[in-house]
Amino acid sequence: MFACAYCERPLTCDLCRAEYVPPSAEHFAALSRAEDVILCPACEAVLVCRWCKTPYDGTGRDEG
Repeated sequence: MFACAYCERPLTCDLCRAEYVPPSAEHFAALSRAEDVILCPACEAVLVCRWCKTPYDGTGRDEG
């Protein structure tokens, strides 16, 4: 299980409900970098945390 970098709950895609499993060490490291875009490996949409609705879209949490 991988935790959301923002709410620390299990990182699950809000769109398809698949649990996020990084396909590589580089993808795992990108979880902590707000400027990186993370795609769900299951549905290929921008990953949005099911619990806190934070998108991993490269804009960072605090940006408008």
